[in-house]
Amino acid sequence: MIFFKCRTLLAVFLTVLFAACSGTPTTLTATTDFSQSFDFSRVKKIAIQPIDRTVLSTIMVSDTQVANINRAITDELTHRGFTVVASNADADLLLTWHLVTKERTNVNSYDTSSRYNCWNCRAGPADIYVTQGTFIVDMVDPVGLQSVWRSVFESRLSGQPNAAEAEANRRGAASAVFARFPPG
Repeated sequence: MIFFKCRTLLAVFLTVLFAACSGTPTTLTATTDFSQSFDFSRVKKIAIQPIDRTVLSTIMVSDTQVANINRAITDELTHRGFTVVASNADADLLLTWHLVTKERTNVNSYDTSSRYNCWNCRAGPADIYVTQGTFIVDMVDPVGLQSVWRSVFESRLSGQPNAAEAEANRRGAASAVFARFPPG
């Protein structure tokens, strides 16, 4: 009888725990670093710099992808009250970004043995190939040409997202990158 009560209590507890976890939203976060001596309160206009097409990581990004990323950045900065300008001479900060991708292999070594004969059982490790993307945004002081703010966002990249999913991913990444901009 006690065993039945403990088992029922455990089942109720696990149900409540799983329900609570499933309703918890996942938030995208980025790490940021900035210069304590730079006055971010005077920043109103930002110029997005063209990407360097001589670096292998940027050669892999198509012109359409660059335009889509720039649009997501522009929309997020505009939403936060900044003006994106075309001329470096008019800008309070210069924005540069680059995307670094890295192929990783995750080896899952659990479930490596089975004691019972079963249908469709898998024994042995499983290799999962994942593309890890790191999106790095730097804000550069146009006078000293030194980075005064950096945000790094890491995410697993999916192979062929549909257009709506890709747009949502870009907007989510831009929002996470600029969540702590301006610092203070």
